[in-house]
Amino acid sequence: MYLREKTILFYKICNVIIAAAAIFNIIISVAMEVYLVVRYRGDPDTILHAKATPEFFFWCTAGVLLLIHVIRSKNRIGDATFYSSYFESDLDGYVSAGELAEVTGKKVKKIKKYLKHFPLLYMKNYTFTGEGAELASKTITCDCLSCGGIIEKKIYFTGECPYCGSSDLQARILTDGKFLHISNELKGKPKSSEYYKHKNLTGKKVFFAVLLGLSLFVITICVFIAIDNIVHYNDKEYLNSILLDPESHLQSYELIHYEMIYSILACFAFIIGLIPVAINRLRRLGLIGVAEITAPGLARCKTPFISPEDLPTYKSDDEVRKIDHVRRTIKAGYLKHCTLEKHSGELKLALAKKIVKDRCPNCGGSIVGAVDEDYICRYCDSKIMDVIVKK
Repeated sequence: MYLREKTILFYKICNVIIAAAAIFNIIISVAMEVYLVVRYRGDPDTILHAKATPEFFFWCTAGVLLLIHVIRSKNRIGDATFYSSYFESDLDGYVSAGELAEVTGKKVKKIKKYLKHFPLLYMKNYTFTGEGAELASKTITCDCLSCGGIIEKKIYFTGECPYCGSSDLQARILTDGKFLHISNELKGKPKSSEYYKHKNLTGKKVFFAVLLGLSLFVITICVFIAIDNIVHYNDKEYLNSILLDPESHLQSYELIHYEMIYSILACFAFIIGLIPVAINRLRRLGLIGVAEITAPGLARCKTPFISPEDLPTYKSDDEVRKIDHVRRTIKAGYLKHCTLEKHSGELKLALAKKIVKDRCPNCGGSIVGAVDEDYICRYCDSKIMDVIVKK
């Protein structure tokens, strides 16, 4: 609802193309420059005036800048995805920068900067107010049961009808252009684990596994080629066989050595370039693993909030690491219909939820700003149980 999904997909495709082009050109230019240095060592003038030298400096600088841009873009998309999940879970139509700072660990100033600029690039359906986000697609209103007046529940809403002063109100939420009345239904339809996972998680898992396999295959081939050239570098019999080969264009030991050095350097360049790709795919597979382990537990859970100690374990029982795994999985978009929220000073995983009570059963006062399962009535201080339940 809050993501510009087509635009984000376009950014992701561009990031892949840019990163691949930048890495490839850096590898080739570095390999060529090192070959020049080895080939014409002792002749700096030739090296400096060679055509490959300015290309080397250009592509190293441009490539690094492009990779920094790709990393920044990737991180921003992840942040937007997390914010969208948080917005989806919100019940009062307003999210402050302070709330997001608490659950993301970022500074409030940075959150405000992101909320201000994200509608131009990654997100929609909210307005930045200077201190937070007012969700345009989710406006809460109340019907006064005494006079029939309709009241929009803005921030600092008092819970009283401005027309007749009555607090006998019936709340309702406007979302996607439809009014959803708050009800007293405590039972909802159980959700399957697929409800909490990315719709094409299996396809992504296969794709990343194939990319990881290809990366490791190329790295292995490069390692063997480099080792073969190193082993045969001073092997006279091997060098003579190349010299005597009628199809060989290498007519001296020096030229053969230059060719072998270039081959070794090119292999190491490809290995250095592909190792981050393999590590990134491995991390992505790990996040998919987190989603696959976590989703069934979310489907079985009967409450809308889960404490860190109750989260399924993935490689570690440490609560901080489990929360970090879940946060990164949500940012990657592999876990849906859940977010992280802070309640009573504790960071919890919040599932898709709904308000099922709009009035205090003791005094009849309206329930305003409920964010947790239990609510303290602002009029009679009664503790009201099960105000919010799992959707």
